Amino acid sequence: MGKIACSIGMLNFSWFGLILSVAIIIAYLINLYHIRLHKENTDKLLELTLYCIPMGIIAARLYYVMVNWPLYADAPNEIFQIWHGGLAIHGALIGVTLTILLYSKVNKISFWRWADLVVPGLILGYAIGQWGNFINQDAFGYPTDVVWGIYIDYVYRPIGYEQFDFFHPTFLYESLWNLLIFILLFAMSWIAAKKPNKIASGSLFLLYIIFYSAGRVVTEEFRLDSEMLNGWRLAQIISAISIVLGGVLLFWRNKLTRNNGRGF
Repeated sequence: MGKIACSIGMLNFSWFGLILSVAIIIAYLINLYHIRLHKENTDKLLELTLYCIPMGIIAARLYYVMVNWPLYADAPNEIFQIWHGGLAIHGALIGVTLTILLYSKVNKISFWRWADLVVPGLILGYAIGQWGNFINQDAFGYPTDVVWGIYIDYVYRPIGYEQFDFFHPTFLYESLWNLLIFILLFAMSWIAAKKPNKIASGSLFLLYIIFYSAGRVVTEEFRLDSEMLNGWRLAQIISAISIVLGGVLLFWRNKLTRNNGRGF
């Protein structure tokens, strides 16, 4: 399968862009249902989504470019060609989180509640978006002989691994892990809608940060293209910090709920 899905005149539509677009649409529809489940304003969701989409993509790209600057130093035009791959989930999370925080401050709404309300779509959207790596043949892992190994064309194989045909599909591992997180947290949210004040607002968002980060620590071990910092995998360092910070904030938020009786 080629990277171009279709063309109209001189305009090419890449599979990566189409998959990303589908992921965004499904994420919005899931969050629309979630917002209605918790009886919140759907107009605010539309506004927040229109802000989060560009900020999330820009932040994801900036993060990737920053940690892989040697790849772009001599080819700055590549920075804007996101259809070639190169969007970092940690960057997207930072961008989306800051956007929600700013939006909540301006509109005087609860950051924690709205972070919970939009996180299901964020999770599922990321799970779907991971399949863009399948098309681009990137973000794969070490060579493997497992039956679910993914075939990588010779041109995309890293130096030193040209003799191998099949590699770990780490994009698939992350996609499935995020799908499981989505199911778990959406079930928790549905229960919270029926029995309010049982969990603190912000719990879904923080649990996502913790669960995703735990999974990323594992999947990163399989990857060939990890960004390194003094011999350590950068994504694992950030994930470890996220687990600790998320755990502390989760404990604090739920302690407040037990003390004042106000939750999700």
